[in-house]
Parts: sequence; structure tokens; C-alpha cells
Amino acid sequence: MRLLRGLGDDRGMAAVEFALILPILVGLVLFGVDGWMRINQVSQMRSALSAGARYYEGGGSDDTAAATLAMQAWAHPPADAALTTARSCTCGGAPSSCAAQCANNTLPNVYVTLTSSGTYSGLMHSESLTQSGAVRVR
Repeated sequence: MRLLRGLGDDRGMAAVEFALILPILVGLVLFGVDGWMRINQVSQMRSALSAGARYYEGGGSDDTAAATLAMQAWAHPPADAALTTARSCTCGGAPSSCAAQCANNTLPNVYVTLTSSGTYSGLMHSESLTQSGAVRVR
């Protein structure tokens, strides 16, 4: 009899609804913050690559100096952050040796590919991130 008397009582219903919704809200907030942190890390990696590319565009030619400059421009890099440079040459769009002239006695086009990598450690997961970009230096 006493149990049936409380069936129409809806006091505390808001607290029950809130308790059911709270885990979903917390999950959405954590997911959003984690996504923002990942996007921010990728943006910082791209900014570092842009700094290295600007070095070459300004007339620089030393790959080690470009990598060092790019690493210095990388705001808040992860502990395993790395930035590498790789040169490649083409003659008329075909791969070529950088030390030899093209068949038409011109110098080959020289490209430097800058690649940054590091491990993103977020709130909910960790993953390896890699970004790369190429710049023509001659």
C-alpha cells in the first residue's frame, strides 16, 4: 500500500534525468577538447613546415639550417618530434640526378621535401602524426 502511494510523486525526477544525461555531456566535452588538441598539434606541425619552406624561399640552401629553423618554429612539439629534409631533382618532369645537367644542358629542378612527425597524446587516445610539404629551390 505504501509503495502505490508514491507512484504519482515526481520529486527528484530532474535529478534522475540529469544523472542519465551527465555521462553523455562529459563524453561530448572530452571528445571536443581532444579533437581541438589534435587539430592544434597538426596546425603547429604545418606552421613549422611553413617556416622551413620560407627559409628556402628567402634564398637559403642549407638543409640542416632549414630543419633547425623549422624545429625552433614548432610551438610545443611532442617529445618525439622530428623534422627531416629530403632533396629530389627532375629534368622535364622525370626524376634525375641532382649532380648532372639535363639533356638540354640546363640544371635540373631541385625540390626539398620537409617532413615533420610526432606522437599526439590526447585525453582519449594517442596517434602518430606526419605532415609533409615540398618546395622548389631551383
